[in-house]
Amino acid sequence: DLDGVIIDSEAMHNAAVAQAVAAHGVALPESLFDEFMGIPDEQLLEHINRTYLGGRFGVAELLAEKQVAYLAVADQLQAIPGAVEFIRATRPHFRGFAVATSSLRSNQVLAFDRFALHDCFDAVVTAEDVARTKPDPEPYRRAAERLGIPAAACVVIEDSVNGILAGKGAGCRVIGITTTYPAATLAAAGADAVCTTFDEI
Repeated sequence: DLDGVIIDSEAMHNAAVAQAVAAHGVALPESLFDEFMGIPDEQLLEHINRTYLGGRFGVAELLAEKQVAYLAVADQLQAIPGAVEFIRATRPHFRGFAVATSSLRSNQVLAFDRFALHDCFDAVVTAEDVARTKPDPEPYRRAAERLGIPAAACVVIEDSVNGILAGKGAGCRVIGITTTYPAATLAAAGADAVCTTFDEI
């Protein structure tokens, strides 16, 4: 995964969505973001538009407004502590590395540019590459296919319940990392192991 695993961006994305919607006079409950964690902004905004905005806006319009808010603070983006070091140290010991993210490709590229990660990954799957996003297994199945490695031989690192469900559904082993949810929540979602830091992984 990318957001919440490699980059500390979950709160920034949530704030950008909230800002875009607040411009239309609506304050969103914090619990909404927990429910949609790991799910693409397009689906979240579709729900928001239908539930809170009376369907008055196009989802593409809301997504564009959210992206403006996100890009305005993107220079503040930080890596999850130890993530980049972990990737560079462990990459030579694996047959392949992939990212399966619910983010837009433009946001994935922005993160890879910022932390010089392009040479670390053999495959990338974004929300635009799949018909069904997390918690559906398709993103991780597609990532395994692009690596040419059976899903059962892959290990996923995830911070969200929806991501864990996707990884397990694809047949991968999944390590939960507690950057977003507590250990008990990740374990209950089906993670094979739960760690608090990349050093522990």
